[in-house]
Amino acid sequence: MLGRGDVIGGFEIQRDLRAGPRGVVYEAVEVGVGRAVALRVLDLRLTRGDDPAFGERFRQQEWPEHPHIVSVVAAGEWDDGLFVATELIRGDTITETLARGDLDQSSALAALTEIAGALDSVHERGLAHGWVRPEAVLIDEDGWAWLVNFGLFPGAADAAADRAAFAALARTCLGKRSVPGGGWETASALTKAVSARLEAQPQGGSGWVQRLRRGAPPPQ
Repeated sequence: MLGRGDVIGGFEIQRDLRAGPRGVVYEAVEVGVGRAVALRVLDLRLTRGDDPAFGERFRQQEWPEHPHIVSVVAAGEWDDGLFVATELIRGDTITETLARGDLDQSSALAALTEIAGALDSVHERGLAHGWVRPEAVLIDEDGWAWLVNFGLFPGAADAAADRAAFAALARTCLGKRSVPGGGWETASALTKAVSARLEAQPQGGSGWVQRLRRGAPPPQ
């Protein structure tokens, strides 16, 4: 792991933020500019081993702009692999929020609705995220949801796979029974169906809905 003062691609590391299967994320400062960024140094298994074509896809990657997708400041190579610098979002992933038991029903639905809009936007442009997971969604200090790790996936990605992964994300946030069966043409259509299903519960809801409304973790 890198340490404070190390410089990667013109960004000086200040501290580590979190680690995961896509690499380590550091808080860093752009040298000569002073702008704070989130600097992800990609896992070497992505760049050198498991997926030989990943590096070429990374170099050709289009980084989409959307109000709920973290903007990429710079992406490139350094001596030991690849890096991506994005705007710094201060908040927690859905994984971290669930672990604390802090994701209630309304917060989960709001986050899912925002991420669904982001996914639909990139799908309309012929792009796909490729790794829609609880670790890939940040909720900032104002409750705004952000999709991170765009394009940092092994193998090919497509919209249908994104939607299937998004349905799994909804189940993780709201419980297995929250997502009705069937296929969905858009992620937003899925969130509307989930919302309608929750609203259709009797006053007070079933046991699992009551737990969500109190902020307890969903049944898994």
